[in-house]
Amino acid sequence: MITQRLAMLGMASAAFALILILLLEEERKETRRRKRKRRLRRRLNARECSEELIRLGVTPTEIAEGYERALDKCLEILPSLVCCEIKDVRNVKEVVKGIKTSIQSKQYGNEDFISELVTKASVSIIPEQTTFNVDNVRVCKVLGSGLYNSQVVNGMVFKRHVEGEVTKVEKAKIAIYSCAVDIMQTETKGTVLIKTADELMNFSRGEENLLELQIKAIADAGAKVIVAGAKFGDMALHFINKYGLMAVRLNSKFDLRRLSKTVGGTVLPRLTAPTPQELGYCDVVCIEELGDTPIVVFRLEGKESRISTIVVL
Repeated sequence: MITQRLAMLGMASAAFALILILLLEEERKETRRRKRKRRLRRRLNARECSEELIRLGVTPTEIAEGYERALDKCLEILPSLVCCEIKDVRNVKEVVKGIKTSIQSKQYGNEDFISELVTKASVSIIPEQTTFNVDNVRVCKVLGSGLYNSQVVNGMVFKRHVEGEVTKVEKAKIAIYSCAVDIMQTETKGTVLIKTADELMNFSRGEENLLELQIKAIADAGAKVIVAGAKFGDMALHFINKYGLMAVRLNSKFDLRRLSKTVGGTVLPRLTAPTPQELGYCDVVCIEELGDTPIVVFRLEGKESRISTIVVL
């Protein structure tokens, strides 16, 4: 009898413990549901709140008036919450304080160095009248070195190598083309009837002479650098080296547009001699090596740059 009672008591205790566990689990689930509801309430945006008010019978005019009053109240309260104010947006020491807070949450430990880089790049291209465009601050990532060797370049940087022999030009006028720098070819097939060897020689020599005249016209216009959005032909490179020009190829049409904006030039669709208004200007165009990676630098030193580049190593 005693053994049976002990067994029954053990079973009752186990059942009680199981019920208690189930109740605790249910309570935890209920707590999670409440927290989830609270989070959803916090995430309600203005549109959903307006929807709910319209369902309750509030007119849209009254809702708009309420939002306007809330905006006025916010603008009234905000000045009392100011902890730091940047008075001069062209002062690097002042601007870096505001940028450091956002950098610190993403790059903790490197915020001092990175915020100074971002500040220098941003301050150097702040326009006088128009609004600031964030696309004017470019980032070029180069492998093979350390973060603290990163630098800001007033101008543009491309991970490319020059096509010709000239690797550095100072006070350069730049001609920018979206087409290939090569012998012009027709879009459709053509037939040429050649009867003698002299005609064959004159035909090929005529194309070469025409290409040389085009390159010479570009050089006579004052250009020292040719930037193209397509290939440079072997014969074209021969004449480019002959006249001492620098050749740079960019594969992206967006890079061509940014470069033309930086140097103040015009992207030409055909290989023609540019006018003085269509030529861009850059203080230094050169090849540099960062972390075993060759880069082409278009550096503007003598005036305020329209685009700045952060070279991250």
